[in-house]
Amino acid sequence: MHGIRKVVAWATASALALVVSSTTADAQMSINNEWRYSVTPYAWIAGLSGDVGIGRLDSDVSLSPGDILDKLDFALMGQAEAHKGPWMGAIDAMYMKLGDARAFAIRGDTGALSLTQHQTIVSPVGGYTIGNQKWSVDFLGGLRYWDISTSLDVSRPRLTNERSDSQRWLDATGGARFGWIPLDKVRFSIGGDAGGGGSRGTWQGYSTLSYDLWPRWALGAMYRVLGVDYDKDNFMYHTRTKGFAATLNYRTW
Repeated sequence: MHGIRKVVAWATASALALVVSSTTADAQMSINNEWRYSVTPYAWIAGLSGDVGIGRLDSDVSLSPGDILDKLDFALMGQAEAHKGPWMGAIDAMYMKLGDARAFAIRGDTGALSLTQHQTIVSPVGGYTIGNQKWSVDFLGGLRYWDISTSLDVSRPRLTNERSDSQRWLDATGGARFGWIPLDKVRFSIGGDAGGGGSRGTWQGYSTLSYDLWPRWALGAMYRVLGVDYDKDNFMYHTRTKGFAATLNYRTW
């Protein structure tokens, strides 16, 4: 949680410094009242670590990106944005189905334990943008919806104990994103958010570097860390998902 707070604080401080140091002509973004859109499918090769618990069974999960790929049954991920003048709206959505991945039981049942999980995360946000043709800062506020279905299956000689549960909750988030074009055709962004409500807390940090291959098309690489701490109704999901992603961006401007 402290790490993402530093990211958000850095992005906000950078925005304020740019506003103060720039002239009015440089600091004000050109007003474009036409709608502008952006779509970015991505493939996040991430690892999962933390604690997952159902009832008395509490398991320490530590899965590398390779483990996730080996047990991944299906995944779909993407982002979409819309801009009009300084105002913007965006949505990030992903679904992952993970089957029969090994976990280590640290409390409750012991034995060979496998984790099966369906995970849907949808994050709509709205924001206000300041900047110019070289840099921009988006101040963001939004929501993060979680739908987690988990099954923990413990196998011991002459005994099988499977426990499953699902929970859905909604968190409010606030954050910022800083974008910069240091070179022609090269785009860089860094941002993060933090919040809570349905969970004890959620946060994320991300950074993307992309290159314009063709007009309106850019290929990039992103590093993202997403964390959550949920513990209610005998269901615990205190995890951190992190790793690199390949992105393909299409924009109408």
